[in-house]
Amino acid sequence: MPDIISLEAERDRRTGPDAQFRTTDRAGRPMFCFMADFEHDGATFSIRFWAYDFEDAERRVSSMKAGLVVAGQVYSEIPG
Repeated sequence: MPDIISLEAERDRRTGPDAQFRTTDRAGRPMFCFMADFEHDGATFSIRFWAYDFEDAERRVSSMKAGLVVAGQVYSEIPG
């Protein structure tokens, strides 16, 4: 039988998320990538966003619930 890996223990063992899921704000404070899920017409969708920590992520989701609006359609992304 293969060894069972505790994902919680593995996460806690690491010093932080991979580089592509970390950034800094204009003041140099670290920010991290979070995901939020929502359901629509029987399907589950996710959005990615940046926050300072879980508490900040919860506040941002609360703000999204109160005032999220469509800003436009994305056609491409220019790297860099």
